[in-house]
Amino acid sequence: MVTHAITGGLVHLSGNPIQITLTADVVKANHKLAVKVTCDALMGSPFVEEIAPNRPSLQAVFDISGFIDQPVAYNFDFPATGVANPHDLLAFHVILDIGEVWTDINGDRQIAWMGISSGNQIRVIKGKLRPYELGLLNDAGKNFSSEYITGGKFLTHLPNYQKVAPHQIPLLWYLSRWTENHAVTANLKVETDNKVAHIPITQDFTLWEITGLVDFAVQPAHWGFQTDPGELIQSYEFWLSDADGDISEHRTFLVDNGYYEKSFLFYYVNPLSGVDCIWLTGPYSEGLKTESEIAYRATPVLSGSKVASQTTISSGSQRSWELNTGPKSFPEILALRDFLSAKQCWMVDPENDKKLIPVNIEPGDHKLFDISDDIQNLNIKILEAHR
Repeated sequence: MVTHAITGGLVHLSGNPIQITLTADVVKANHKLAVKVTCDALMGSPFVEEIAPNRPSLQAVFDISGFIDQPVAYNFDFPATGVANPHDLLAFHVILDIGEVWTDINGDRQIAWMGISSGNQIRVIKGKLRPYELGLLNDAGKNFSSEYITGGKFLTHLPNYQKVAPHQIPLLWYLSRWTENHAVTANLKVETDNKVAHIPITQDFTLWEITGLVDFAVQPAHWGFQTDPGELIQSYEFWLSDADGDISEHRTFLVDNGYYEKSFLFYYVNPLSGVDCIWLTGPYSEGLKTESEIAYRATPVLSGSKVASQTTISSGSQRSWELNTGPKSFPEILALRDFLSAKQCWMVDPENDKKLIPVNIEPGDHKLFDISDDIQNLNIKILEAHR
């Protein structure tokens, strides 16, 4: 008989350790404990790993994150179409089969699997908490699952009371804590400058068991909210609820209705398997880097003045933007760490706000805070991800 324990609950990030501890009840010849990892979304599945148990505890510890942390293709609607958009390919359902291997009295290899139960099934999403974040959760006796999933947090490091543009449609990503279909209500409460209290807008959805991971496109106009002539939206608040009450944190967005000659919107994949959206409003400049490869060729006899002895055999160009973030709060500056280190990032095309341009953020040593400045801001160089 073999028993098992899963460290950190039943929801995990693929880039962090996913630890399974197996314990045997007896010692056998050439004894090994085994875990079989099955997931239809993963290349190479099923995976089997065998480890000899330690003595005298008869335990073996497995870290299966190496099997599961595979590349995924992120997809989100732009421009936003619906209010709630499921992402079934980003939340893996992983089945664990627990077993043991030994040699019988005839010298033959034997293997026995315990079978599948509800306690053998976990959900994994692409992402990774930084070691310090994991340390803070460990100190508090928490883990990713208890903090974000059962705790009802949205999958982002962006702060509450984030400043947004009037036309910006932020995305809030949420992973269902339920193992079956669950009915929920999305709530949006809008505050305008005429001080009239507006009744929250609500929309009903089902968090499907097969999907679980959903992004909510949060913006009043996108939800059908209409202002009176001259009325301006100052803020809006979003949260999820079900028949028993709130099931998520409340997020408030502050709308900046000021005039900016030029501003930039970016979407980027954050470390928690969500796609965040930020707005940069500071000064900017645009550049173009060109590259070419030149080959020499002998000038033919009697060539005219139009014939070159050097020929361009390949060429390319890459646009770049040097941007200032504009004034940001202390929490917003801290949250820029995810943006600056994002592996996938898109900029809304300044010439066509219905299209995205894949971009990279130039690496470097960024000064996040300067005590000599009354208002904190940051300079960033953006490179088009094409040549």
